[in-house]
Amino acid sequence: MKGKAIAGLVLSIVGLVFSFLGGWLSIIALPMAIVGLVLSVSGKKALAAAGQPAGIGTAGMVLGIIAVVFSGIFFFTCGVCVVCVEAAGDAALDELENALAGLRIFLGK
Repeated sequence: MKGKAIAGLVLSIVGLVFSFLGGWLSIIALPMAIVGLVLSVSGKKALAAAGQPAGIGTAGMVLGIIAVVFSGIFFFTCGVCVVCVEAAGDAALDELENALAGLRIFLGK
């Protein structure tokens, strides 16, 4: 009975840790946190239906919600950061090419 709740708690904790590490781990953290949240809710309902304490399911659910929010935020901000760096790199390359072209004209080559 406790298997789903424990699995949900573990996935939620790992998803939360991965979300704070950021970068490419945010891509892994988001689906992991969602699966942890779903398992925690399912496990909590199963434990409540069996009349057993559902604290593990509640803890997994709370951590799963927090992990989904943080991993979503970090995933979005990392995506925005990558787009900005790519745009800045393209602009810097264009400026460098223009400067080299001006230098060639100046030197007469």
